[in-house]
Amino acid sequence: MIMNKQHLALYLALSLGVFASCVKLGGQGAPAATSRQRPSAADSAEVHATAQGFLAAFDSLQFDPFRSYFADDITMFFPFPQLPARVNGKRAVEDVFGQFMAAQREGRAKAGRPMVQGITARDLLVQMASHDVAVVSFHLGAEETPARRSLVFRKSPTGWKVTHWHASSAPQAANR
Repeated sequence: MIMNKQHLALYLALSLGVFASCVKLGGQGAPAATSRQRPSAADSAEVHATAQGFLAAFDSLQFDPFRSYFADDITMFFPFPQLPARVNGKRAVEDVFGQFMAAQREGRAKAGRPMVQGITARDLLVQMASHDVAVVSFHLGAEETPARRSLVFRKSPTGWKVTHWHASSAPQAANR
């Protein structure tokens, strides 16, 4: 069937009208586009502050405050060769970090070193995907061989929680 210009114009007008009413009224056809659902500068600042608190707890090896940032359904890719698969769930991620932090605290105590790892996030970027989801990415370590980190935060009734964490090393540059 070939549409003439009048039919096409009518079809487009009706389609746009239905879409606009769904957006305006929050109908089932499309999500409501209200200011409450759009990410704001305050949301971004809140995520940034949460990420800083999360990293401070990790840097100072404070396990309980650190794990309080995890969502129950957190997933993680660790940068360790002995953990090549994704780790699923809060308990499993806590088990890995619990062992890591206990070993770090014990080693530092025996050596008389402070309980601080010296983690400094560089180039920290917060990208708001929606009003309740954000991606935070940054680099750690030396600029020549940076470690890369990406965290996905989701807003919950108790605050922003890490729902996914990807940790990897940058690939080595080829010798020329």
